[in-house]
Amino acid sequence: MRLMHTKLPDFLKKAVAAGKRINPDTEVTIEGFESMKSAKLASLRVGRIEEEIIELTSGNPNIKKIEIQMIPRVAETINTVIIKGVEADGSCPKAIMDTMFLTVPGEEVYLEGVGEISDRRAPLD
Repeated sequence: MRLMHTKLPDFLKKAVAAGKRINPDTEVTIEGFESMKSAKLASLRVGRIEEEIIELTSGNPNIKKIEIQMIPRVAETINTVIIKGVEADGSCPKAIMDTMFLTVPGEEVYLEGVGEISDRRAPLD
């Protein structure tokens, strides 16, 4: 299981490292993970995202910033990753969209040790 999944903090470090691989001065911003305390990502997708970040920075020497946004595509399962190469003047000559499968802990992790749980959610029909 260790080789199949990458922990969220490791992914964030890898994304920043990939953004700075060609030019160490490249700024890297990552959004969409702020509310996640723990998650695992598919390692093959992590590698693919790293390669796409490097593709953006190596293809254009004017790229000064990499912006990565993770937004839900299929709620709680598939997310869309948007990777943009931003030049110093703020223009964006190229962007890449991909998908990332994200597994987060279920509610039972947050409810461990609770004596009584009142589940008022609508049924999943």
